[in-house]
Amino acid sequence: MSRWIAVALFAVVLGVALLFVVRPGAKDVATGDPETRIIGYLKKNVRPGQSVLVTDLYNNVFTSNEEREALQRLYDAFFKIPATAAQIYMTTGKIPTLQELTDRFQFKVPGEMDVLLRHRRNHKDPRGSNRIRRAFPAAASESLN
Repeated sequence: MSRWIAVALFAVVLGVALLFVVRPGAKDVATGDPETRIIGYLKKNVRPGQSVLVTDLYNNVFTSNEEREALQRLYDAFFKIPATAAQIYMTTGKIPTLQELTDRFQFKVPGEMDVLLRHRRNHKDPRGSNRIRRAFPAAASESLN
């Protein structure tokens, strides 16, 4: 009888241990630097056509000082992209590539500029939403995509 109790107790302990190790739907652990976490979050949670409220990200998602500083840096860069692209075009006579823009803003996360440009396309701000299209001919979308 005590053998059965020991086997049953072992099975219960093993089941509980497996439940904690291989639990379905476990949240991803936040790793990497703040910009990596922010870009990862945007890639994972924001769909095409969906607007992004920076205040929600600032108040509810990225609440540490490091994350907020990185979010502010990305927010500032977001609005500088059209002017920077136009400046590069005016200086060189060529449409800037993603790599040139990435280097100009000193982004370190792979695909960071691509994420910002995709959200820039969804952005409804009249101050800059059409500037890229007006500053560059139709070929601009090929270089910036």
